[in-house]
Amino acid sequence: HGLKVVQGHELANALNELAEDLKARTAGDRKDASPVFLFVHGLHKFKKLKADDDLDFSFSSSDSGPSTASQFTTLVTEGSTQGMHVIATFDTYNNVTRFLSRKLLTEFEMRLVFQMSANDSASLIDNPKAANLGMHRAILHNEQAGSDETFRPYAEPDSAWFEERNA
Repeated sequence: HGLKVVQGHELANALNELAEDLKARTAGDRKDASPVFLFVHGLHKFKKLKADDDLDFSFSSSDSGPSTASQFTTLVTEGSTQGMHVIATFDTYNNVTRFLSRKLLTEFEMRLVFQMSANDSASLIDNPKAANLGMHRAILHNEQAGSDETFRPYAEPDSAWFEERNA
């Protein structure tokens, strides 16, 4: 896989490319296409990706095509069946609810949560147990399997790792 890092000002062009790729895959023109993974670190920082349901019928969608937010929504909702996957991070549950509609949130089948309030945990993974997590623990919630796995996401690298980096 190739890697392409996109800055905020290049976001619209990158999503246009992904939307065209998704359209080609849906039409069956790219049956042998390799999987695509879109990583969005801090989705709450990209205001252009915020769902704009109340603006869909206004001037936000011009003759130049669909908005960046609607392209992102389409990628999340239809991309996984075509081998295009979105992995996004948020800093708080409040930002999750501001940027993702409840319906769009259900498209994210697997969720990783760290310590948070019982209410936020219950809203995000249908279980308040993230409130009882320690500092270095997380829960991997699989919506489809209906399972939660508590684990320790960080471990100190062994000395060989440090030696390799310093060489």
